[in-house]
Amino acid sequence: MPASPLTDETWAGLPLLQCNMDPGLYRLDVETPVLIFRDEPGLIVEVPDRDGRCIEFRQAPLRFDLFASGVEMNAVSDRQATLSLVVALPLEWLSVHQDLPGEPVQLRSRIQFADSELRRLVWRLTTHHRSGEPLGSAYSGAVSRTIVNRVMRLQLADEARHRGSVGLDQEACRLVETLVDSNLQDPPSVAAMASKIGIGTTRFVREFKTAFEATPHQYIQRRRLQRARELLVASDAPLTSIALDTGFASHAHFSTAFRAEAGVTPSGYRRASRVGTSH
Repeated sequence: MPASPLTDETWAGLPLLQCNMDPGLYRLDVETPVLIFRDEPGLIVEVPDRDGRCIEFRQAPLRFDLFASGVEMNAVSDRQATLSLVVALPLEWLSVHQDLPGEPVQLRSRIQFADSELRRLVWRLTTHHRSGEPLGSAYSGAVSRTIVNRVMRLQLADEARHRGSVGLDQEACRLVETLVDSNLQDPPSVAAMASKIGIGTTRFVREFKTAFEATPHQYIQRRRLQRARELLVASDAPLTSIALDTGFASHAHFSTAFRAEAGVTPSGYRRASRVGTSH
């Protein structure tokens, strides 16, 4: 993509570039995912949609275009100095998504969308750069990571709304699993999980049931009991400690729920597991 870098290797945030296109026809190949934004009408772009069909549109002001790596498109500039801000999203940044640690993020193209929160974040990052990083490199990095997280949440929400989707997609399911497994003692509410993914509570519950074949409450209970089984086998911790560590209110509550699910008391399960491994 013909763009001039605004930042260099000393910059601690996402790479920033500027497109300045005079009238002409351009062939654009996207190697690194990019987020493009402009204050005035932009190019006329012809690009494949998610179903492989070519669509044509003019880039509107105050809207974003997200182009994934590998996208090839034609663009026409019919005015002098068509300016666009480009925020590059290289792999090393996509691999540090805070809610999915260690998981590489697969961005997909999304055109002409508006998001006031993302606009504020991009404004903060670019303003901080123009001002010479007065708050330091840590601030540039923090805002950049928040931009990546916001882009991913918007993608999850868009996929959940997509007509062909059934249930939460794979990345949304991993996010739910991470949120629950890391907070068994105080699991996130349904509203909090829906907010993390970026969709409404009602839709979240419906798609959650499809994906996990359980309600959120049933799923959390299932994960607590699974963790309890692991601790019963792998440790000699008192049952009361295991109950509290896995989010149950008391030993009695834990024993009742465990027996209902496993058909045996926690102590009986522990004894049976020890007998099974002694031979």
